[in-house]
Amino acid sequence: MYDVITVSETHEWKQFLSIPRAVYGRRSPAIPLPEWEVRRLLDTTANPALRGRVRYMLLLRRDGDPVGRCSLVMPRSGSTDPAVLGFFECINDVHAARTLLARVEELCLSHGAHGVRGPFSPTTSGVTGIQLDHFDEANVLYEACTPPYYAQLLEASGCRVEQRGRTWRSLTLRADMESLLQRLPPRSSRFRIRAMRLSNLHRGVEDLASVIDAAFRDNWSREEMQLDEYFFVARFLLPAWRGSSLSLVYDESRPAGVALCFPDVNAAFRRSAWSARALAILRARMLARRSRALLMFAIGMRPEHQNSPAGFALARHMATIARQYDRMYSTWITEGNTGSERLAQRFGLAPWRNFAVYRKNF
Repeated sequence: MYDVITVSETHEWKQFLSIPRAVYGRRSPAIPLPEWEVRRLLDTTANPALRGRVRYMLLLRRDGDPVGRCSLVMPRSGSTDPAVLGFFECINDVHAARTLLARVEELCLSHGAHGVRGPFSPTTSGVTGIQLDHFDEANVLYEACTPPYYAQLLEASGCRVEQRGRTWRSLTLRADMESLLQRLPPRSSRFRIRAMRLSNLHRGVEDLASVIDAAFRDNWSREEMQLDEYFFVARFLLPAWRGSSLSLVYDESRPAGVALCFPDVNAAFRRSAWSARALAILRARMLARRSRALLMFAIGMRPEHQNSPAGFALARHMATIARQYDRMYSTWITEGNTGSERLAQRFGLAPWRNFAVYRKNF
Protein backbone atom coordinates (compact mmCIF):
# COMPACT_ATOMS: atom_id res chain seq x y z
CA MET A 1 0.00 0.00 0.00
CA TYR A 2 1.30 3.43 -0.95
CA ASP A 3 1.24 6.55 1.17
CA VAL A 4 2.85 10.00 0.86
CA ILE A 5 4.30 11.96 3.75
CA THR A 6 5.73 15.46 4.00
CA VAL A 7 9.37 15.26 5.02
CA SER A 8 10.13 16.93 8.33
CA GLU A 9 12.14 14.58 10.55
CA THR A 10 15.85 13.81 10.18
CA HIS A 11 15.31 10.16 9.25
CA GLU A 12 12.75 11.20 6.61
CA TRP A 13 15.30 13.61 5.11
CA LYS A 14 17.77 10.74 4.85
CA GLN A 15 15.19 8.58 3.10
CA PHE A 16 14.31 11.43 0.71
CA LEU A 17 17.96 11.92 -0.22
CA SER A 18 18.61 8.20 -0.65
CA ILE A 19 15.90 7.51 -3.27
CA PRO A 20 18.24 7.91 -6.32
CA ARG A 21 20.43 5.10 -4.97
CA ALA A 22 17.51 2.69 -5.30
CA VAL A 23 16.36 4.07 -8.67
CA TYR A 24 19.74 4.21 -10.43
CA GLY A 25 22.05 1.86 -8.56
CA ARG A 26 25.84 1.77 -8.79
CA ARG A 27 25.98 0.42 -12.35
CA SER A 28 23.74 2.99 -14.02
CA PRO A 29 25.41 5.52 -16.34
CA ALA A 30 23.22 8.22 -14.76
CA ILE A 31 24.87 10.58 -12.26
CA PRO A 32 22.24 12.33 -10.11
CA LEU A 33 23.06 15.49 -8.18
CA PRO A 34 24.97 14.69 -4.98
CA GLU A 35 22.87 14.33 -1.84
CA TRP A 36 24.63 17.25 -0.18
CA GLU A 37 23.84 19.49 -3.16
CA VAL A 38 20.16 18.47 -3.11
CA ARG A 39 20.00 19.35 0.58
CA ARG A 40 21.64 22.73 -0.12
CA LEU A 41 19.25 23.53 -2.97
CA LEU A 42 16.20 22.71 -0.84
CA ASP A 43 17.36 24.72 2.15
CA THR A 44 14.79 27.52 2.44
CA THR A 45 17.17 29.55 4.59
CA ALA A 46 20.19 29.29 2.30
CA ASN A 47 18.63 29.25 -1.19
CA PRO A 48 17.47 32.77 -2.16
CA ALA A 49 15.30 31.36 -4.99
CA LEU A 50 13.01 29.86 -2.32
CA ARG A 51 12.63 33.15 -0.48
CA GLY A 52 8.97 34.01 0.03
CA ARG A 53 7.80 30.62 -1.27
CA VAL A 54 6.37 27.54 0.40
CA ARG A 55 8.45 24.42 -0.22
CA TYR A 56 7.49 20.78 0.38
CA MET A 57 9.50 17.58 0.16
CA LEU A 58 7.22 14.62 -0.44
CA LEU A 59 8.25 11.04 0.24
CA LEU A 60 6.35 8.14 -1.33
CA ARG A 61 6.37 4.92 0.68
CA ARG A 62 5.19 1.38 -0.01
CA ASP A 63 4.41 -0.48 3.20
CA GLY A 64 6.70 1.93 4.99
CA ASP A 65 9.64 1.63 2.58
CA PRO A 66 10.65 4.75 0.54
CA VAL A 67 10.11 4.23 -3.21
CA GLY A 68 9.68 7.75 -4.63
CA ARG A 69 9.99 11.45 -3.96
CA CYS A 70 9.57 14.97 -5.30
CA SER A 71 9.93 18.56 -4.19
CA LEU A 72 7.11 21.03 -4.64
CA VAL A 73 7.58 24.82 -4.64
CA MET A 74 4.50 27.01 -4.55
CA PRO A 75 4.31 30.27 -6.53
CA ARG A 76 4.94 33.51 -4.68
CA SER A 77 2.00 35.26 -3.10
CA GLY A 78 -0.16 36.99 -5.71
CA SER A 79 1.34 35.06 -8.63
CA THR A 80 -0.80 33.07 -11.07
CA ASP A 81 2.15 30.86 -12.07
CA PRO A 82 1.87 27.10 -11.61
CA ALA A 83 3.68 25.36 -8.79
CA VAL A 84 7.08 23.81 -9.57
CA LEU A 85 7.74 20.08 -9.35
CA GLY A 86 11.34 19.04 -8.80
CA PHE A 87 13.60 16.13 -7.87
CA PHE A 88 11.05 13.65 -9.20
CA GLU A 89 12.23 10.08 -8.65
CA CYS A 90 10.03 6.97 -8.60
CA ILE A 91 10.08 3.23 -9.05
CA ASN A 92 8.61 1.88 -12.29
CA ASP A 93 5.00 1.67 -11.12
CA VAL A 94 2.21 3.82 -12.57
CA HIS A 95 0.13 3.50 -9.40
CA ALA A 96 3.07 4.78 -7.35
CA ALA A 97 3.52 7.84 -9.58
CA ARG A 98 -0.21 8.58 -9.57
CA THR A 99 -0.29 8.40 -5.77
CA LEU A 100 2.60 10.85 -5.48
CA LEU A 101 1.17 13.30 -8.02
CA ALA A 102 -2.29 13.10 -6.46
CA ARG A 103 -0.75 14.45 -3.26
CA VAL A 104 0.98 17.16 -5.31
CA GLU A 105 -2.42 18.18 -6.70
CA GLU A 106 -4.00 18.31 -3.24
CA LEU A 107 -1.26 20.60 -1.93
CA CYS A 108 -1.38 22.86 -4.98
CA LEU A 109 -5.14 23.36 -4.71
CA SER A 110 -4.86 24.05 -0.99
CA HIS A 111 -2.53 26.95 -1.87
CA GLY A 112 -4.66 28.21 -4.75
CA ALA A 113 -2.30 26.93 -7.45
CA HIS A 114 -4.23 25.34 -10.33
CA GLY A 115 -1.30 23.74 -12.11
CA VAL A 116 2.14 22.24 -11.70
CA ARG A 117 5.08 22.07 -14.11
CA GLY A 118 8.50 20.51 -14.15
CA PRO A 119 10.75 18.93 -13.31
CA PHE A 120 12.71 22.03 -12.36
CA SER A 121 15.01 21.10 -9.51
CA PRO A 122 14.23 22.99 -7.39
CA THR A 123 13.17 26.05 -9.47
CA THR A 124 13.32 27.14 -13.10
CA SER A 125 16.98 28.16 -12.63
CA GLY A 126 17.89 24.59 -11.61
CA VAL A 127 18.31 21.27 -13.41
CA THR A 128 15.57 21.12 -16.05
CA GLY A 129 13.44 18.43 -17.63
CA ILE A 130 12.97 14.70 -18.05
CA GLN A 131 15.54 12.92 -20.21
CA LEU A 132 13.90 11.21 -23.19
CA ASP A 133 16.72 9.34 -24.92
CA HIS A 134 20.40 8.32 -24.93
CA PHE A 135 20.21 6.63 -21.53
CA ASP A 136 23.37 4.58 -22.11
CA GLU A 137 25.84 7.45 -21.58
CA ALA A 138 26.55 9.47 -18.46
CA ASN A 139 25.05 12.93 -18.19
CA VAL A 140 27.30 15.97 -17.91
CA LEU A 141 27.43 18.56 -15.15
CA TYR A 142 24.01 20.10 -14.37
CA GLU A 143 22.23 17.98 -16.99
CA ALA A 144 19.12 16.04 -15.96
CA CYS A 145 19.36 12.25 -15.79
CA THR A 146 16.32 9.99 -15.94
CA PRO A 147 15.45 6.30 -16.26
CA PRO A 148 13.69 5.50 -19.55
CA TYR A 149 10.26 5.00 -17.93
CA TYR A 150 9.80 8.43 -16.29
CA ALA A 151 8.04 10.01 -19.27
CA GLN A 152 5.53 7.15 -19.28
CA LEU A 153 4.87 7.59 -15.54
CA LEU A 154 4.18 11.31 -15.89
CA GLU A 155 1.95 10.89 -18.94
CA ALA A 156 -0.01 8.08 -17.24
CA SER A 157 -0.53 10.47 -14.31
CA GLY A 158 -2.19 13.10 -16.50
CA CYS A 159 0.85 15.28 -17.26
CA ARG A 160 1.46 16.56 -20.77
CA VAL A 161 4.58 17.93 -22.45
CA GLU A 162 4.70 21.72 -22.11
CA GLN A 163 8.07 22.31 -23.73
CA ARG A 164 10.86 20.31 -25.31
CA GLY A 165 14.54 21.06 -25.38
CA ARG A 166 17.79 19.38 -26.22
CA THR A 167 21.44 19.50 -25.50
CA TRP A 168 24.08 19.67 -28.23
CA ARG A 169 27.57 18.21 -28.53
CA SER A 170 30.69 17.94 -30.65
CA LEU A 171 32.97 14.90 -30.63
CA THR A 172 35.38 16.48 -33.15
CA LEU A 173 35.99 19.66 -31.21
CA ARG A 174 39.60 20.43 -32.11
CA ALA A 175 38.91 20.25 -35.85
CA ASP A 176 35.67 22.21 -35.41
CA MET A 177 37.46 25.00 -33.55
CA GLU A 178 40.31 25.23 -36.03
CA SER A 179 37.73 25.60 -38.80
CA LEU A 180 35.87 28.27 -36.82
CA LEU A 181 39.04 30.24 -36.13
CA GLN A 182 39.83 30.27 -39.86
CA ARG A 183 36.38 31.76 -40.50
CA LEU A 184 36.85 34.35 -37.73
CA PRO A 185 40.15 36.14 -38.42
CA PRO A 186 41.31 38.68 -35.80
CA ARG A 187 39.68 42.06 -36.23
CA SER A 188 40.54 45.38 -34.69
CA SER A 189 37.65 46.77 -32.64
CA ARG A 190 36.87 48.70 -29.50
CA PHE A 191 35.65 45.53 -27.74
CA ARG A 192 37.89 43.83 -25.20
CA ILE A 193 37.78 40.33 -23.69
CA ARG A 194 38.41 39.81 -20.00
CA ALA A 195 38.66 36.43 -18.25
CA MET A 196 37.49 36.63 -14.63
CA ARG A 197 39.55 34.65 -12.18
CA LEU A 198 38.35 33.52 -8.77
CA SER A 199 40.09 36.49 -7.14
CA ASN A 200 37.73 38.81 -9.06
CA LEU A 201 34.69 36.55 -9.04
CA HIS A 202 32.30 39.00 -7.39
CA ARG A 203 32.75 41.59 -10.14
CA GLY A 204 32.55 38.88 -12.78
CA VAL A 205 29.26 37.46 -11.50
CA GLU A 206 27.74 40.94 -11.26
CA ASP A 207 28.62 41.64 -14.90
CA LEU A 208 27.50 38.15 -15.95
CA ALA A 209 24.12 38.71 -14.29
CA SER A 210 23.57 42.01 -16.09
CA VAL A 211 24.26 40.40 -19.49
CA ILE A 212 22.21 37.24 -18.85
CA ASP A 213 19.26 39.28 -17.60
CA ALA A 214 19.27 41.30 -20.82
CA ALA A 215 20.07 38.44 -23.22
CA PHE A 216 17.56 35.89 -21.91
CA ARG A 217 14.83 38.09 -20.44
CA ASP A 218 12.17 36.75 -22.82
CA ASN A 219 13.24 33.10 -22.74
CA TRP A 220 10.61 30.46 -22.08
CA SER A 221 10.15 29.64 -18.36
CA ARG A 222 12.72 32.16 -17.18
CA GLU A 223 12.03 33.74 -13.81
CA GLU A 224 13.86 36.91 -12.84
CA MET A 225 16.93 36.13 -10.74
CA GLN A 226 18.46 38.31 -8.06
CA LEU A 227 22.22 38.70 -7.79
CA ASP A 228 22.45 36.49 -4.70
CA GLU A 229 20.75 33.69 -6.69
CA TYR A 230 23.57 33.81 -9.25
CA PHE A 231 26.15 33.49 -6.47
CA PHE A 232 24.19 30.61 -4.94
CA VAL A 233 24.16 28.64 -8.21
CA ALA A 234 27.85 29.41 -8.80
CA ARG A 235 28.94 27.65 -5.60
CA PHE A 236 28.23 24.19 -7.00
CA LEU A 237 30.27 25.02 -10.12
CA LEU A 238 33.36 26.26 -8.27
CA PRO A 239 35.12 22.84 -8.12
CA ALA A 240 35.15 22.86 -11.94
CA TRP A 241 36.39 26.44 -12.18
CA ARG A 242 39.35 27.19 -14.42
CA GLY A 243 40.97 30.50 -15.28
CA SER A 244 39.06 30.58 -18.58
CA SER A 245 35.65 29.59 -17.20
CA LEU A 246 34.12 33.07 -17.11
CA SER A 247 34.87 35.41 -20.02
CA LEU A 248 33.23 38.75 -20.71
CA VAL A 249 33.45 41.08 -23.67
CA TYR A 250 33.28 44.78 -22.81
CA ASP A 251 32.18 47.79 -24.79
CA GLU A 252 34.53 50.19 -23.02
CA SER A 253 33.51 49.62 -19.36
CA ARG A 254 30.08 48.09 -20.02
CA PRO A 255 29.73 44.28 -20.28
CA ALA A 256 28.29 43.39 -23.69
CA GLY A 257 28.51 39.60 -23.71
CA VAL A 258 29.45 36.63 -21.57
CA ALA A 259 30.56 33.03 -21.95
CA LEU A 260 30.56 30.56 -19.08
CA CYS A 261 32.21 27.19 -19.63
CA PHE A 262 33.65 24.44 -17.44
CA PRO A 263 35.48 21.18 -17.88
CA ASP A 264 32.97 18.41 -17.27
CA VAL A 265 33.67 17.00 -13.80
CA ASN A 266 30.40 15.15 -13.30
CA ALA A 267 32.14 11.79 -13.09
CA ALA A 268 33.67 12.94 -9.79
CA PHE A 269 30.17 12.98 -8.27
CA ARG A 270 29.28 9.42 -9.32
CA ARG A 271 30.05 8.02 -5.86
CA SER A 272 29.21 11.18 -3.94
CA ALA A 273 26.10 9.63 -2.41
CA TRP A 274 28.43 7.31 -0.55
CA SER A 275 31.29 9.74 0.14
CA ALA A 276 31.78 12.98 2.01
CA ARG A 277 31.23 16.32 0.30
CA ALA A 278 34.84 17.40 0.84
CA LEU A 279 36.15 14.26 -0.87
CA ALA A 280 33.79 14.65 -3.84
CA ILE A 281 34.84 18.29 -4.30
CA LEU A 282 38.52 17.32 -4.12
CA ARG A 283 37.95 14.68 -6.83
CA ALA A 284 36.15 17.27 -8.95
CA ARG A 285 38.98 19.81 -8.66
CA MET A 286 41.52 17.14 -9.65
CA LEU A 287 39.37 16.03 -12.60
CA ALA A 288 38.96 19.65 -13.78
CA ARG A 289 42.70 19.76 -14.54
CA ARG A 290 42.61 16.73 -16.86
CA SER A 291 39.05 16.52 -18.20
CA ARG A 292 38.89 16.34 -21.99
CA ALA A 293 35.24 17.43 -22.18
CA LEU A 294 34.06 21.03 -22.02
CA LEU A 295 30.58 22.15 -20.97
CA MET A 296 29.30 25.38 -22.53
CA PHE A 297 27.13 26.42 -19.60
CA ALA A 298 25.91 29.75 -20.99
CA ILE A 299 26.79 32.21 -23.71
CA GLY A 300 24.87 35.37 -24.45
CA MET A 301 25.02 38.92 -25.78
CA ARG A 302 23.04 42.01 -24.93
CA PRO A 303 20.40 42.48 -27.67
CA GLU A 304 22.07 45.63 -28.99
CA HIS A 305 25.39 43.77 -29.42
CA GLN A 306 24.12 40.65 -31.16
CA ASN A 307 25.63 40.14 -34.63
CA SER A 308 28.22 42.80 -33.83
CA PRO A 309 32.03 42.69 -33.66
CA ALA A 310 31.59 42.03 -29.93
CA GLY A 311 29.99 38.68 -30.72
CA PHE A 312 32.75 37.76 -33.17
CA ALA A 313 35.41 38.65 -30.58
CA LEU A 314 33.76 36.47 -27.95
CA ALA A 315 33.27 33.57 -30.38
CA ARG A 316 36.93 33.67 -31.39
CA HIS A 317 38.01 33.78 -27.74
CA MET A 318 35.82 30.77 -26.91
CA ALA A 319 37.11 28.82 -29.91
CA THR A 320 40.66 29.34 -28.65
CA ILE A 321 39.66 27.87 -25.27
CA ALA A 322 37.57 25.03 -26.69
CA ARG A 323 40.26 23.69 -29.04
CA GLN A 324 42.19 22.56 -25.94
CA TYR A 325 39.48 19.88 -25.39
CA ASP A 326 38.30 16.83 -27.33
CA ARG A 327 34.54 17.18 -26.81
CA MET A 328 32.05 19.91 -25.99
CA TYR A 329 28.48 19.79 -24.70
CA SER A 330 25.84 22.48 -24.30
CA THR A 331 23.22 22.80 -21.59
CA TRP A 332 19.48 22.74 -22.38
CA ILE A 333 18.46 24.76 -25.46
CA THR A 334 14.70 25.20 -25.79
CA GLU A 335 13.31 23.71 -29.00
CA GLY A 336 12.71 26.54 -31.46
CA ASN A 337 15.27 28.90 -29.92
CA THR A 338 16.85 29.47 -33.31
CA GLY A 339 19.36 32.04 -32.05
CA SER A 340 20.96 29.65 -29.57
CA GLU A 341 20.72 26.75 -32.02
CA ARG A 342 22.55 28.77 -34.71
CA LEU A 343 25.23 29.62 -32.16
CA ALA A 344 25.64 25.94 -31.27
CA GLN A 345 25.93 25.07 -34.96
CA ARG A 346 28.53 27.79 -35.43
CA PHE A 347 30.63 26.00 -32.81
CA GLY A 348 30.22 22.73 -34.69
CA LEU A 349 27.77 21.20 -32.23
CA ALA A 350 24.97 18.86 -33.33
CA PRO A 351 21.72 17.98 -31.49
CA TRP A 352 22.25 15.35 -28.82
CA ARG A 353 19.90 14.49 -25.95
CA ASN A 354 16.20 15.36 -25.93
CA PHE A 355 14.34 16.52 -22.82
CA ALA A 356 10.82 17.58 -21.90
CA VAL A 357 9.15 19.67 -19.23
CA TYR A 358 5.67 18.48 -18.27
CA ARG A 359 2.62 20.32 -17.00
CA LYS A 360 -0.66 19.37 -15.41
CA ASN A 361 -3.55 21.76 -14.86
CA PHE A 362 -6.13 21.08 -12.17
